[in-house]
Amino acid sequence: MQVPFDEGETVVRQSHKLEAGTLATIVLANALEFFDFFAYATFSAFIARAYFPQEAHKLGPLLTLGTFAAGFLSRPIGACFIGRYADRVGRKPALLLTSSLVTAGTLGVAIMPGYGVLGVYAPLLILLCRVAQGVAIGGEIGSSGALLLEHGDRARKGFYAGCLMAGQGLALIVAGGCGIALYQFLSPLQIEQWGWRLPFALASALIPVQIFLRRHIRETRLTADPGQAPYRDVFFRQRRDWAMAIVLIFGGTVPTYVATYTATFGVTGSRPTAFAAFVTTIAVGVVTFILSVFGGWLADRLGRLKIIVVSRVLTMVVVLPAFHLASVHNDSTTLLCVVALFAGLSALGGGPGIIAILEMFPVRGRVLAMSLVYATGVALFGGTAPLVVASFDFWTGGHLAGAWYIFCSSMITVLAIRFIGIRTFAR
Repeated sequence: MQVPFDEGETVVRQSHKLEAGTLATIVLANALEFFDFFAYATFSAFIARAYFPQEAHKLGPLLTLGTFAAGFLSRPIGACFIGRYADRVGRKPALLLTSSLVTAGTLGVAIMPGYGVLGVYAPLLILLCRVAQGVAIGGEIGSSGALLLEHGDRARKGFYAGCLMAGQGLALIVAGGCGIALYQFLSPLQIEQWGWRLPFALASALIPVQIFLRRHIRETRLTADPGQAPYRDVFFRQRRDWAMAIVLIFGGTVPTYVATYTATFGVTGSRPTAFAAFVTTIAVGVVTFILSVFGGWLADRLGRLKIIVVSRVLTMVVVLPAFHLASVHNDSTTLLCVVALFAGLSALGGGPGIIAILEMFPVRGRVLAMSLVYATGVALFGGTAPLVVASFDFWTGGHLAGAWYIFCSSMITVLAIRFIGIRTFAR
């Protein structure tokens, strides 16, 4: 169902064609922000030894994961403030703000002295850096997604959203590549002492370029009257749309994060080597990049809901056999294939899902709604996926909890689309 614009919304007529340079700028800048987020997870073991006391070395990984979780928990804060800012002031100023926050967080991780110099302030400051990154990511996906949707040709909006999600795949490729490069050219001692900081330093050096490129992006051609306050309507009159949007995030997030957990711990709980984990990260990035673009392209031709449903049904069909195969043949190659498979199926419906959610909400509340849905959904279902899987594996003594969790999330998504449906606002 299509709903007309609310009062207070205006359409500023510009060219419908989205310039290739603008698309590349938005996607690459988005990839850089997510690289900062992924790099923290990739090098979390070294961060633990640098910023937490040696006497708590057993708790170091746990404390590092705690700061990693803080990045997820701070996303809804960024979604609220940056999303509202984007709806009132503009998408472009919001993206410049997210870039500035990421700069502060990433540069802090790159240059901050360790626990031996700062003492108890070291873990507190690294937590602050992580929160800054989380706040930025919370406002990033909604602002950049809305900018692409409102800038470009309506007939290619699926492709644009697919390119946006492909940026996350690119970030994974670079993060995994940095890990392999460090292990190839530096000794383990050098990596532990200072080498792990190099990816963050590289990202910090590139962020000014990102900000420069974003300053030259044209503002969206769809704007809202800043005097209007649609947020009460968005929150209370569209409860059905909120529920449907959360379900879409649930169905796309669980396979990705369960796959990430599996890449780290294996199906049977045996950790793969660091090199194998980095190779798997790159493989997941490549598959995500390719299938995100392909899924968006297909959505423009066949319809976004069809692609979302197909991706979830395929996931339901292959998940149990794939996990069983991985538990029987518990080797790096099988694990890589299983993880890449589910990351790819999730990516296939990722772009169409983003467009579907963005179009559920009117222009003047779109970024706030998209940002909150994405941040809350990822925090609730992505951030907790490893805990859910590990807990069920522990209590059942089996190795298929991850498979059943993926199966249920996909089934719920398909049933919700069938019986609840998705409505869109015209633009």
